[in-house]
Amino acid sequence: MTGSTPNPVGSMSSGQNMPTQQVTVISRLVSFVIYCAPRDDHGLNPMYTTLYGGDDRHTGVTDSASYLNNMPYVIVDADTKKVIYPTPSSHKEFEKIQSVSSTNTLRDGQRKMHALPPIHIPDDVSRIALHIANDSFHYSRTFQLFPWTVPDVAHSKVHIYELRSDLRERFSSQNHLPNPSDNTLAAKPGAAAEYFGYLDGDLWLRISHEFTDSDITRLCPPETISRNLLAGASQANPLAGVHPQTTPVQQEALGGMAPHADGLHAYVGPITGAPVISAPTPAPTAQPSVVGSVEQVHVDWLATLAPIYAAGEGSRSMAPFTIEIGDMAITLAFISRALANAINTSTNTTIQQALRRTSPRTFAAILRAAWRLHIDKLSLSSSWRPMLGSRLHKMGVGLDVTEIDDSVDHVNFTIHNHSHADRGHAFPQGSGGQKLARLYQELNGDSEVMHGAVYTPWVNWVEPHDTHMHITVKDE
Repeated sequence: MTGSTPNPVGSMSSGQNMPTQQVTVISRLVSFVIYCAPRDDHGLNPMYTTLYGGDDRHTGVTDSASYLNNMPYVIVDADTKKVIYPTPSSHKEFEKIQSVSSTNTLRDGQRKMHALPPIHIPDDVSRIALHIANDSFHYSRTFQLFPWTVPDVAHSKVHIYELRSDLRERFSSQNHLPNPSDNTLAAKPGAAAEYFGYLDGDLWLRISHEFTDSDITRLCPPETISRNLLAGASQANPLAGVHPQTTPVQQEALGGMAPHADGLHAYVGPITGAPVISAPTPAPTAQPSVVGSVEQVHVDWLATLAPIYAAGEGSRSMAPFTIEIGDMAITLAFISRALANAINTSTNTTIQQALRRTSPRTFAAILRAAWRLHIDKLSLSSSWRPMLGSRLHKMGVGLDVTEIDDSVDHVNFTIHNHSHADRGHAFPQGSGGQKLARLYQELNGDSEVMHGAVYTPWVNWVEPHDTHMHITVKDE
């Protein structure tokens, strides 16, 4: 360590009859404060309004400001990659961001703010870096966030500002800061031992894990799934039938599911009209088989999910698009602006890059449940989104469903309650509400879905789930 001028804290004798020498010891602490992105809709971000006026086509942080409660993180020695926090003695794989407050002093609206506990930097460490979200898991840690040489001072403070890529220069100007290079920390003017960096949408893309074919195979191995055959269907034509009569799902049958601790998960934003674009449809990999009154299909998830992860290459369109899942005869319809947060908060993120950062478990869970219930179309409003709402969508383990269709039963049901009075109450008694009730049951019975983390505008409601059903799958 160089450039340090602390007072000596001890002395030692360096040899027989040698003079006593003063020993300088410094204990270095580093504190991080993260300022999460504010909303940019409804005129809530003055910087956005100055740049775009009332044009909401460019909005990205809509309906819920970003926050990081329970987001995993680790701090490493940037040179050796050894984890220095949490400390080895804690026996933790990662720590979680906890404390939250708010601030509106940065001239761009109300921000959530997280202060991490001060971290002791070992004497043999010169540079440190962060790993956050799913990049903090031990098998990942591929991207070092803000690698930085720790000064030889007693306590350094690092401010991380999450913001849209297109507002970096405006944010710097209005807050009297230089515009730091990507993924770097700069000295904060007028503040001793304080530094700052920008976490924008493009940097979130680099942090967030891109799910590969090997990930899909590991997380979603091939399986055979079953369902009851439609009444009047046959082995030759299993879809040519009708649903048997069913009784309404009773509230008590849904269980006493308590909302998951992560809290808010937000809808992506307003829907605007746009032409529909479709992803290529691969040939089906398997056909259903019928044994008695049971229909089965073998699903190789690597092949089944391939059209999802192939969609949107090179595109930053806000238009709706559909993806056909051939071997399950299900259509996934991504509504207009479904990926607006990923695209509008960045300069380069494409549809395909956003979809590839959504866990295959999310798509497998909803497709498996939908197939078992003969649902043949699902409308989706959000998958991976780095700068909106809670950690779940940021880590690619959240998926939002806005509409379900069953063409045999002539069910077309929009997942949206009528008023606040519906919150926490039973699903509607009509055919669409009861179909959603069964979908909710199926998802909660899936071992890959996080317990208590399927939210609806009725049962297991938490703010602000009035307009969609949210599904959370397990990280690993």
